[in-house]
Amino acid sequence: MPMSRSSARILTLTLSLTAMGVAAPARAKELTKEAPTRDPKADGGKPVAAASPPPGSPMADLKKSNAQLEKVLHKNVPNWTPEAELERAEVRKLVGGFLDYAELARRSLARHWDTLTAKQHEEFTETLRQLVERSYLRQVHGSANYNIKFEKEEKAGNEATVDATLHTLSRGKKVDIALEYKMLGKEGKWVVYDVLTDEQSMLENYRAEFNKIIAKDGFDALLKRMKKKLEEKEE
Repeated sequence: MPMSRSSARILTLTLSLTAMGVAAPARAKELTKEAPTRDPKADGGKPVAAASPPPGSPMADLKKSNAQLEKVLHKNVPNWTPEAELERAEVRKLVGGFLDYAELARRSLARHWDTLTAKQHEEFTETLRQLVERSYLRQVHGSANYNIKFEKEEKAGNEATVDATLHTLSRGKKVDIALEYKMLGKEGKWVVYDVLTDEQSMLENYRAEFNKIIAKDGFDALLKRMKKKLEEKEE
């Protein structure tokens, strides 16, 4: 099945806010002050030592995860079968293994994160996870006609960048999309917290749009809008 350019972006985890039903992706890079890498109040308010980088290669980890996803997606089981639900569960598990929802949630709220309670942190992260998973599963089902070539990695302490190119088809024509994975060493492994496609950042889009909603209507309004989208029936 030919894949549109927008679907290819979804496959690389650059999930649009339109697909999530929250807001349209930001056209400009509207940045707000980003929260620190770790909560300074963690561990009873004591300073937290910088984590040491995990062993191994972040690019190798991404290759392994992508290979596992491709294997699952190429099964192409009918959407209405019990096997399809098992496939969706497997995809959720694989994506959750390398995409750090907690890090994405914290960084997307930026300075607003520190104004929220621990309960609000948990509720927002879980709601964001469910929206991302549902959007991802809806887009990828039956659309396994793509290939990602991983090219190089750069590590700087506990952070890493992996460059890749996604090769796919759009209306019968070959399309190449530049990818840049932003990764962080966490709990002994490398995880993704942002993906840039053609220099457009998933995280920056989220951050800009969430900030607009919070600045206008408050955090509760943002969370309510996200939960309302989750309550809508799948088409």
